[in-house]
Amino acid sequence: MMSESIYIESLGWLGFSLILIGYFLNAKKQIICFPIWALGNIAHIIYGYILGAYPIMAMSFFILGINLYGYINWSRNL
Repeated sequence: MMSESIYIESLGWLGFSLILIGYFLNAKKQIICFPIWALGNIAHIIYGYILGAYPIMAMSFFILGINLYGYINWSRNL
């Protein structure tokens, strides 16, 4: 279905965009980068699941864990 594929593709691009925004905010040392990264990675996990792309899902789960670890460490140093 054409319309369904547009939603799936949009989900992938949304995740990509949020992850890039997260990288930018991280470079600016803004702690808000972590929840934005998390949302991007969650979008990619869902995207990977829909596509049956387990490597995308695995990478996104791993990076989501790294984001949580980074957030905890940054929060301690505030």
